[in-house]
Amino acid sequence: KIFASTLDKSDVDGTIDRIREGKCDLLENNVFQFDFLNDDFSKLPKELQDIIKNEPQKLIIFINPPYAEATSGNTPAGTGRNKSLVARGNKISEVYKYILGKANNEIFAQFFIRIYKEIPNCILASFSKLKYLNSTNFVRFRETFKAKFLKGFICPANTFDNVSGKFPIGFLIWDIKIKEKIDKIQVEV
Repeated sequence: KIFASTLDKSDVDGTIDRIREGKCDLLENNVFQFDFLNDDFSKLPKELQDIIKNEPQKLIIFINPPYAEATSGNTPAGTGRNKSLVARGNKISEVYKYILGKANNEIFAQFFIRIYKEIPNCILASFSKLKYLNSTNFVRFRETFKAKFLKGFICPANTFDNVSGKFPIGFLIWDIKIKEKIDKIQVEV
């Protein structure tokens, strides 16, 4: 059973159009609008709510969260500007700000910590930046986020549509019900 959600209503409508045209193998009722950083899980389809509550071990979450960050590498040097409220002003940033510390500036970290804390027995597979593995801004995050690394690969970010940056993106798969300190991982490049 596959569920697909997105923040933008136009993406939901476009996906439903593709389903109706026979170009997408999903059920219409399983495609929905959802603000992962603000909405309560009660807004999810009932069947998905039941899986989260009763059978989270059968849940695999694939995410491609936004790479937006409140600051850039140039901000501390005074040559860049903060992106005001990019990662603030949402429910998850407030609820988990003490766990996230400086990582709260990264939207993808907010996705990760919500999944980790609120759906703790699932598999998390994500395209994301790799900062959470080694950045000093993620020390507090790593003190909480402990999971078993299963498999993954790394590719250049600019291989994705609408991404022009030159940084690595990892597709990493974690079993978050197994709590292991993340010391190192080995992936294909």
